[in-house]
Amino acid sequence: MVKMSALKGVRGQYRLRVRYRLAVLAYAMAEGPTAAARRYGVCVRTVRRWRVRWRRDGLGGLEPRYPRHRGSSKRRAGLEHIRYARETLGYGAARTRLWLLRTHRIALSMGTIQRAFRDLGLPYLRRTRKRAPRQLKLFEKAEPGESVQVDVKFVRIAGHWAYQYTALDDCTRFRVLRLYRRLHTGSSLAFLNELRRAFPFPIRRLQCDNGQEFSLAFALAVEAAGIRHRYIRPRRPQQNGKVERSHRIDHEEFWGRHQFADFEAATAGLRQWETRYNYERLSLALTGRTPAEKLAAVLPPAAA
Repeated sequence: MVKMSALKGVRGQYRLRVRYRLAVLAYAMAEGPTAAARRYGVCVRTVRRWRVRWRRDGLGGLEPRYPRHRGSSKRRAGLEHIRYARETLGYGAARTRLWLLRTHRIALSMGTIQRAFRDLGLPYLRRTRKRAPRQLKLFEKAEPGESVQVDVKFVRIAGHWAYQYTALDDCTRFRVLRLYRRLHTGSSLAFLNELRRAFPFPIRRLQCDNGQEFSLAFALAVEAAGIRHRYIRPRRPQQNGKVERSHRIDHEEFWGRHQFADFEAATAGLRQWETRYNYERLSLALTGRTPAEKLAAVLPPAAA
């Protein structure tokens, strides 16, 4: 038997296999390829192929020649879907895994998807976070409408500012999005009427920041509608963390990918994005469900 120290030029992961093949070839030289194949349980053609490679390339010729990562048939079938998820949807491995399973019934591990990203030349997503935020204790309300977070996102449309009002249910992440040309109490009151009509459940409490658009008149209108109102603490956007996080998703997956010629086109696009977010987009925070699926799971059958 060849000593391991004699195989210094062979890669470490292949040394045992090369030593085994040398033993087969040594027996073949003494007794012939047929006898060696019978003794070691390999095909005689394999013994002859090893002998040719050994005589031509030395020990390196006895190293296995299969690729380091064998492509699975399932990964090859889903490769174009993986490319679409990364390039068009901007998904990472975790969200791509959920999307493939739910949309295309393709089950792949995250490691396989990461290798596919590297093979496609798309190993990294564009960084959007400058620093790691302080981790807060996560919480979730038990029932829809128990707490609705409201906030405003500033967006630029055809060189002019517009204002996206967002209402997000703490329990289900179900959202209502509307676009306004002005940021004032009148827009806030109009949005209050919109979200009361759009949410498929009664609202018991509404919370917002201390912006001038959420004035005392807005708070009184909320109370008059039978909804408890709450201002979050100044300089504490973490208390409206879910709606703030949803605005980052809007920037990454909607506003950052579309250009609109005018306000009307942006308004129509935002309504389509609201539908996609509520009924199609898989949320990791909801264990791979959509907000609509979470809503259907927590509402009574008659209400759903």
